[in-house]
Amino acid sequence: MNHAEQILHYDQQIDHIENEIRALQATMPTGDMESLPMQLAASLDELFINLHTVIALKCVSTIAPENSFMIDAIKQQQVLKVLEVGKLAKLMSDQIELLQETLAQLDGDIQSTAKIKQTIAEFFIARQVLVDTVINDSSEAEHFCDCSACLQATYHQFTATFDYVCTKCETPFFK
Repeated sequence: MNHAEQILHYDQQIDHIENEIRALQATMPTGDMESLPMQLAASLDELFINLHTVIALKCVSTIAPENSFMIDAIKQQQVLKVLEVGKLAKLMSDQIELLQETLAQLDGDIQSTAKIKQTIAEFFIARQVLVDTVINDSSEAEHFCDCSACLQATYHQFTATFDYVCTKCETPFFK
């Protein structure tokens, strides 16, 4: 499968999962969310996890199609390495900025605007999924190394903006 076919395949999977979510949501009782049957809630949770995984696969395949290690790790839900995720998070942030610049330049093309907004949302979701995966694995949530800016051994960790920074001098690890 070539790159374009793979992206189309991911788009089809996303559409299919979204349709399943809508169908399940249509069967939900109105009103109190706490009365939601456990099996229905579990099914929805599983569908959302699958949706976010496919979105992450699509975005990683878009910006780093040669990174088969990361793509396989996401597919198999393996523990992800901090440095790999940090690099991808940075690439995704750069891609989001480019897409936002493109969006600002559009002249009322409703279809293109909607597509770009959807792509931006997908990159936000993918970045969040990858970073959450690393942060949830406590052994990899922080990385002890020598900081190239303050020249001291210190922890590097993800911040709320998904930068991987030195906890001592706050220098970004990836530039």
